[in-house]
Amino acid sequence: MHARSILIEMYRWSFACLPGAVFNYAKELDLDIEDIGIFTALFYTLEKSRPLYDSGITPGQVLQTCPLLSTQKLSRRLNRLKQLGVIEIDQNNRSFTERPIYLEPLIEKLEAMIIRDHPQLNLNDSKKYNNKDQEQVDQLLDEYRERIVQLELSLEEEKGKRLIDLNSNASASYKKVADFISKKTGNLMSVKMSNELHKWLEEMGFTTEFLLCMLEVCFERNIFNPRDISKIARDLKEYAISTVEGLESYFKRYVDNENKSTLRFNQFDPDVMEFGNFTGIDMSASARKQVYYKWRYDWGFTHAMIMKAGEIMCQRTRNGGLEYIDSVLNNWMSKEIRRVEDAEKELHEFKRRSKNERKQAVNNQKNTTRSITSEYEIYVPPGSLEELKTKV
Repeated sequence: MHARSILIEMYRWSFACLPGAVFNYAKELDLDIEDIGIFTALFYTLEKSRPLYDSGITPGQVLQTCPLLSTQKLSRRLNRLKQLGVIEIDQNNRSFTERPIYLEPLIEKLEAMIIRDHPQLNLNDSKKYNNKDQEQVDQLLDEYRERIVQLELSLEEEKGKRLIDLNSNASASYKKVADFISKKTGNLMSVKMSNELHKWLEEMGFTTEFLLCMLEVCFERNIFNPRDISKIARDLKEYAISTVEGLESYFKRYVDNENKSTLRFNQFDPDVMEFGNFTGIDMSASARKQVYYKWRYDWGFTHAMIMKAGEIMCQRTRNGGLEYIDSVLNNWMSKEIRRVEDAEKELHEFKRRSKNERKQAVNNQKNTTRSITSEYEIYVPPGSLEELKTKV
């Protein structure tokens, strides 16, 4: 019974109710969490201290309802809210604790924002607002629209400037490095090298000068594979190496002292793993990876072409291996077949020739059988012929 009486007393004090719209539009109204706390105290005081026919509350009532607040803190926060235009304080030569505080400005701003965000609410027909209120709402809406337009124009202008700067700098850096690679390798830059170059410049954020130094050192050591260079670039990024001295130290310690094949074959390569999973060949050994990279980089076949050769091996043999694929790719290389479409066309022609050859072989075998049968004579021994005559 005692606990139930305490609960009834808690309900008699009621609850502090703050419109949820305050939270929704707090950022737009420039309200912080302490401002929302003050508004909660103001609304709670309004619920407990004023009848329906009266409006406004005084700081004295707020301090009495919420003893946690001090006069200095309440005065400072009320002045801030007044400057934001969300409350109105009637000075009228009264003391601070007796000055009426009105919450109507906050309600009007919330109404205007709700009308702006929900134009389907036809408030003109509801007769809830008089003409003066509607004029204030329209004026506030015009101010917000003008402000939004100005902000959008400023953002577009700033965005355009940034894009121009970024694109001009990125394109100039890309072209400079691409020309350097083409000059050093003596060939046009491959698609794979182009993709890796975008990563070095954009994702890893290397400067043009440092990237040129890194590539120069790589090319001096005959490292031309984009994957190998990207592995080095990731290490340089991880170790935060940004000077020429650090670059030379890294290459002497980690690249020059290890086997050149280790740089390539000890790293995870999704293309090699996909080829192994597709053909059923275990490609974890360095020697088998070396065969794959011979096809890929020495012979210049794309990953799709190597997969096509693996598909042919799986279709034609039961226990095929890298040797069969090597012979297929070697045949394509001799015939200058570099695209999957050309490989499929060559395979179709091979099947057609094989079919014609088998048909020709069958026809030749039939003709040979007919000639043998027509020239074949039945041989009867002389003794058997005399015996047949006597029986007759």
